[in-house]
Amino acid sequence: MTAGAKLPPPEVQRAAGQVQAWLDQQNAKPKSPEEIARMTPAQRLDYTRLWDQSTMPAWRDPRK
Repeated sequence: MTAGAKLPPPEVQRAAGQVQAWLDQQNAKPKSPEEIARMTPAQRLDYTRLWDQSTMPAWRDPRK
């Protein structure tokens, strides 16, 4: 960046962040266990929601 360059207004920066987050969701790649461990609980919840739950194995009751 050059010394005289100005940053866009805050609302444009927020909109760009939302667009980038959406693009990242569309091209999601599994994160490493280390990356997941560094996430906050809210970030981990959002991360798990990226993946299609229907492809996971059926839940089995461990008491049976």
